[in-house]
Amino acid sequence: MQNAAMGKGRQGVDGRLQPALPESYPLKTLDELEELSYLDSFHFPFNKSSVPLKRTATRTSQRPRLLVCHDMQGGYQDDRWVQGSPNSDTYSIWHWHLIDIFVYFSHSLVTLPPPCWVNTAHRHGAQVLGTFITEWDAGEALCRRLLASKESVFLYASRLAKLAEVLGFDGWLINIENKVEKDHINNLLEFVRLLTKLMHDTVPGSTVIWYDSVTKYGTLSWQNCLNELNKCFFDLCDGIFTNYTWKEGHPKKSAAIAGDTRRYDVYMGIDVFGRNTFGGGGFKSNVGLIAARDAGVSAALFAPGWVYETKQSPSFVSAQNRWWGLLAECWPIAQQYPLDLPFFSNFNQGFWKQYFVNGSEISKTPWSNISCQNLQPLLRIESGPLRGALKGEISGECPAYSGGACIKFSGSIDAESQCLIALYQANVEIDTAFDVSYTVRSNNCSSLSLLIRVSKGDSVNHFILDTKEDEESGKSWEIGRNLCFVPLEQTEAF
Repeated sequence: MQNAAMGKGRQGVDGRLQPALPESYPLKTLDELEELSYLDSFHFPFNKSSVPLKRTATRTSQRPRLLVCHDMQGGYQDDRWVQGSPNSDTYSIWHWHLIDIFVYFSHSLVTLPPPCWVNTAHRHGAQVLGTFITEWDAGEALCRRLLASKESVFLYASRLAKLAEVLGFDGWLINIENKVEKDHINNLLEFVRLLTKLMHDTVPGSTVIWYDSVTKYGTLSWQNCLNELNKCFFDLCDGIFTNYTWKEGHPKKSAAIAGDTRRYDVYMGIDVFGRNTFGGGGFKSNVGLIAARDAGVSAALFAPGWVYETKQSPSFVSAQNRWWGLLAECWPIAQQYPLDLPFFSNFNQGFWKQYFVNGSEISKTPWSNISCQNLQPLLRIESGPLRGALKGEISGECPAYSGGACIKFSGSIDAESQCLIALYQANVEIDTAFDVSYTVRSNNCSSLSLLIRVSKGDSVNHFILDTKEDEESGKSWEIGRNLCFVPLEQTEAF
């Protein structure tokens, strides 16, 4: 890692020096943060995000919000390779329509989110935060230096704001998980206030969140709710991420203390690994979400990589869809997309074992690069007499038209029944005519159509685009007819 951070080459199999691979990595010391030598490294230009944040919702939205904190195997796994990796079995997330904030977490002092996560989260409308963490005895020593004076507070807060600005992510989770000297509490409060202000000034709409750990007296004591011992930090930033061992009454208590205008700035922690967490985590993580939702606060899921790390059956993709599907049943949609035209998706998840172009396989080499993820579909069953008999899932087990995978609809319903599955819930203003083209491959016993629902005020129009089947082979790739619709103000595409 040290060689990579300096941009030195690596030894090739033939003994010759090979070019270094661009890599994401954290900062581990205050010296690295103070000097910002990272900005002079070979890797820095490659770690800038390339996709601006697109969103319709903001942190002032009066609804429950979902924060997802990615803590998996220490962080910086396959995602550290900026230009992708050959591991098609990498971890990824594709249920972005439920997520407001994504936090990249590790136990290093300054965790900088790899650009692949920033790019795909931004494409779907979710913010991305890095993590600033101090822990245990080493953390106490770091805090003595960090909080020694107003000048040191300004120095390190401004460095953190600079990193977020130049790398293109949206804020910080502050996790001071060690005792703090009483004489330094005021400076800790100033650090929270100043970092929040600097972030708001340099990255408008950014977010700084405090983790429930140290109290206003400097003691390390997790409160599991918002209360008088940690509210002073909450008052100076954009929200609090509570510890995850809370009890039944804690969400309502937190909502009351936050007040009506800020109750959704309280994110009740839920540990997906189930370590003394409310509801038990795992496939019961939705229990904690429901409790937070019903109390009128937000929620924070910690370590959703549980599905991947524990190798839930029958496969990661299927288990991931099952786990997020349980959350989708009880949690409101956070993001509407697409937000503008032209809109294209081949439903690429950013990994698979092969690659297709125009229906032809051009590579059998496994690959992963989350930056390449297209806008992901909802795949939500809207109606059908036999709910669950038909399902849609992105799969690499069948030929794709473009990318590594496609949506595969499987199951059975009787000939007289219909099932409507939502693909996208768009929020697009239309001031001109637009065309629609699509590609479908189906067998001769399937009947599949694309439904476009277009609304203007209270008026809703539906357009059904039928697919055609190849009568000889029963299968075909088809580019759908280009259709021109009259201009309307807003569309919802399903």
